[in-house]
Amino acid sequence: MSEATNNLAPKTHPATREILPDDPMEMQAFEVSGDPNLMLQLLVEEYARIGWGADGILQLARDPNYLAFQGLLNCFGEEELARRVREAIERCGIIRVHQVETDTLHKDLVQLELPN
Repeated sequence: MSEATNNLAPKTHPATREILPDDPMEMQAFEVSGDPNLMLQLLVEEYARIGWGADGILQLARDPNYLAFQGLLNCFGEEELARRVREAIERCGIIRVHQVETDTLHKDLVQLELPN
């Protein structure tokens, strides 16, 4: 084992970690440098892929508790952010899923068997 690995703290799951008096026990957020255009594209695509539309995504931007979108709203402004969100959704689409369960099997259903 190298000297660097000897200095590492043992891994502990956050749920089993000791609660310290100065630990705020809440998520902390801060700004980092980066490309706001890329950040917006990634966030919009992430939410569009779980079925959110432009209106729902823009609601996140208005929520002061969602600092990532709030920062993008401050960066671009309401109208420009809305335009960019809609443009990104037009490019990637929104995934919609419709699930149907049935008890009856289709008459043309064929069972496939794989060789061992």
